[in-house]
Formats: sequence, structure tokens, C-alpha cells
Amino acid sequence: MSNPVTSPVVTGVSTSGLKDSAIMIFGASGDLTARKLIPALFMLQKKEFLPPNVPIIGVARREKTDDSFRAEMKIALSKNIKGGITEAEWETFSKRLFYVASNLEEGADFGPLRDSVEKIERQQGVGVTRVIYMATDPKLFLSAVDALGKADMIPSAESPRKLRIVFEKPFGRDLNSSRLLSQSLSKQLREDQIYRIDHYLGKETVQNILLFRCGNSIFEPLLNRNHVDHVQITVAESQGIEAGRGGYYDKSGALRDVLQNHVLQLLCLIAMEPPARFEADAIRDEKLKVLKAFSTGGRPISEWAIPGQYVASEINGKPAPGYLQEERIAPDSNRETYVAMKVLIDNWRWAGVPFYLRTGKRFPERVSEIAIQFKHPPMHLFSTVECEGDMCQFVSAQSNSLVFRIQPNEAILLSVSTKRPGMQYQIHPVTMNFQFEDAFGGELPEAYERLLLDVLRGDSTLFTRSDELEEAWKFVTPVLEYWESQTIRPEPYAAGSWGPDKADQLLGSTGRSWRKPTSAEMHKKH
Repeated sequence: MSNPVTSPVVTGVSTSGLKDSAIMIFGASGDLTARKLIPALFMLQKKEFLPPNVPIIGVARREKTDDSFRAEMKIALSKNIKGGITEAEWETFSKRLFYVASNLEEGADFGPLRDSVEKIERQQGVGVTRVIYMATDPKLFLSAVDALGKADMIPSAESPRKLRIVFEKPFGRDLNSSRLLSQSLSKQLREDQIYRIDHYLGKETVQNILLFRCGNSIFEPLLNRNHVDHVQITVAESQGIEAGRGGYYDKSGALRDVLQNHVLQLLCLIAMEPPARFEADAIRDEKLKVLKAFSTGGRPISEWAIPGQYVASEINGKPAPGYLQEERIAPDSNRETYVAMKVLIDNWRWAGVPFYLRTGKRFPERVSEIAIQFKHPPMHLFSTVECEGDMCQFVSAQSNSLVFRIQPNEAILLSVSTKRPGMQYQIHPVTMNFQFEDAFGGELPEAYERLLLDVLRGDSTLFTRSDELEEAWKFVTPVLEYWESQTIRPEPYAAGSWGPDKADQLLGSTGRSWRKPTSAEMHKKH
């Protein structure tokens, strides 16, 4: 691959207004703040995207001083910033860190919080835009927003002040709870004040999907029913249940936790029509059209949606527990740790093209990708090549594939067929392998860096709109209700395998098969 041009074309929203912003983190004592948010904000400062006067105000129930909060965040940075931080970097960053103790439960009085925040804003010389990150349990979303309203901390549409509130998933547990949450939030907030974050959309490869499609005229005309055989989207995790998350996961499962949000968003980006403009609402309008066009072909749920649950096995010679042996998991749990689906999109571009989706835990590899499998050439042209005896080594040309590798080692791969050098006419598949880190040098920014910067800019392109969220839940909720009301037992699969046998039948009946992507293929030299 050739090196990138030295004078890139830059698009996006100006950062000139950031110097008038303040950042508040509700739930500042939690793991998300220490592991993701504070490191992301530190990196924005290091890359000179965050003006020096912008304060970061941690808010949580526990009583602590500014200095004790700063000490905790210094430890967090030392653990989560590769290569560590210098004293000079910390000295600059620590000056923007503040802490205010406040109850976030129902009935909380945010009057004292408002007064403390306004004092910090005056001290720092900011006061136009407030960004609030809700790094809390979702059950606190409504009570915190209600308290903001009562404390007169939600500006009207006519006010020169701006408020943007970032909400972490889950956004409800099903269609009804999601609707109720959206309706309740809309009583206090406008849609342009709500940023529903999906960190997958901040990854470089995901952001590159639209640019790759619409910025390269040779590819976009191929992404349709005339040329594409099928699409596979995989979001695979190699670990089981992380310590302390068993209670949460057993109530959620793979369908709610990953497929309803991450996987469906990836599907929308690869299947949507090119937007009329590269603007937030134009892009989200096209994603919504894809969600509305979802179809299951009129088949029963059991034929196109397969739940799975990993069972005890060995991984690399070491015993791995099954899901039912994990900490805080009910011994008779029917919760799925794996989901595979076959989805159709009933529109002109994709009619008849199956989209195969899968996500789960205890896969052989941690890997996320979108793989577009193109159709075979219309005829075996090379079978007519003249040859004699041992010279007849013809092998049928494989179909081409285009893969967007999201993690690990973000990359774009294109497979093609070539002739192997020599006297025999042998067809050999090769892969053109473009890796972002190799091409552009240095480490890629973390997803939270990009998404937090977008919130500060007021760019909602990579955030989920309420109507998108509702359509996604409309598709997923009947599956959840069927599995839970019928007490469907998930298909067993060995820890460290690619999933249950029944999931293979989604593709096997048509002669297709699941990809088995590995991190090793990223390092092959072709």
C-alpha cells in the first residue's frame, strides 16, 4: 500500500467554541470515568484539542476534595495511558480537574451543585456550553435530568447557553422501556441536547466506512444485490464474564448488550444509501431507512435467530468454565451469551442479499469486522485453458471479499484471485491489506476521544437518534419476548469455539459458511 498523501483534505466542525465549554461527569467515582473518560480527555489535551481553561468537574455522591479527586485520576492515568504521563503534562491537566459531591438519586437538590459549578466556570472563564456525561447506572438518568430541570440548569432553545448530555447504553431493555425513557427525557430535553453514545462508532474503521464507500468511485457501485452475495458482521469477544459483571449480564445478554446497538449500527453504515450531505441528520435519516427496511422473510424466529450459551471446555490446554459456572450467574440461567441472525433488507439496493450477524463471548479470537462477500464470476473462464497431465492444476477462482476490520488492528482488506507464478496455471487468492497504524504511523485515537470531542463540537453524527433507537428495538424486542416467554434454552457451544452448530445451519443450507477471522491474517505479507 502506498503512503497517505501529506496534505490531507480536512472536514468537520470547528473547535473554536470549545474554550467556552465546561465538562461535568456524573458518576465520577466509577470505573468508566477512571478507565475511559479521564484518559480520553487527557489525550485531547495532549493533542491540543482541549483549551487549557476548560474545566472537568467530577460529580458523585461520595465526599472528597478537589485534591483527593485529582490524586485518584492521576493513578487512573498512570494505569490507562500507554507510556505513562510526564509531570509537566499532569501539572497542566490537574489544574482543570474539580470535584463536587452531590446526590444523584430521585429527589436530589441540584441547587448547591449549580452554585458550585457556576463558581468554577467563572474562575475558569467559561460559561456558554456545558457537557454532562452520565457515567451512571441508567436508573439515575431520569432523576438526574429532573434535578437539572428543577435547578434551572437546562437552558431553553432561545438561551445563548448550550447543554449537551451524553447517555451511556443501555437505552432501555426493550421497546416499551426505551420509548418510556425517550418520552420522559423529552419532557425536559430537546433531541439536540441528547447524545446517546455508542463507542463502536468512534473507532477509526467505522468512521472510514462512509468515506471508503462514497470517496472511492470504484467501490460504491459494487455494493448492491447485483454484485454482493452476502454480508457477515461479527463482534466476537474472547473473554467470558468479567469480574463483578455477572449480575448485569445475566439480566442483559448478548442480544441487548451488543447486537441491538453495536451490530445494528454497523449494519446500517454498510447498507445505507449515500447521504445527500455529510451532515448528522442526513446520515441518520439514511440509517433509519435501513432499520425500517429490515425483514425476516416471514419465517418464524427460530429459523433466523439462534441463541447460544458457552459451556465448559479447554482453551489452549487450560480449563475454561461454562457460563453457568461463572460468578453471580444463576445455575439454571437461560441467558444467551451468543446470538446469530439472518436478516434481509427489503429495498432496491439489497433485495435478496442476506446479512448474517453474530456476537458473543468465549470466541477463539477477540475480533470485530464487516465482511462483504461478492458473487462468483459468472463463468469458469479458466477451465478452458489448454494443459496436459501434471500441468492441469487449475483451481476455480474464489469470490472476492472486502473486509472492514474494526478490532483489533483496525484495517481494510480486499481479497482477489491471481495466477501463481510458474508453468502451471494455478489460481491463488491474495489479500491487499491496509492497516491504519502502519499507513499513518503512531497509535490510533481511542473511540471515546473522538466521541467526546464531537460532543464538545456539537456534532451528533456518530450518536443515535431517538427514532433510530426505536426502530432497532422494534426489530429486537419480538426476539427477546419469544426467547424469554417461551423459556427457550440456548444452544450449547464449547468455550473457545466459534459458536453452536445450529448457527452454522443459517448459512450451511445455502452452501455458505461463517468466516473464521484471526488476528494472524492481519500480519500476512502478500
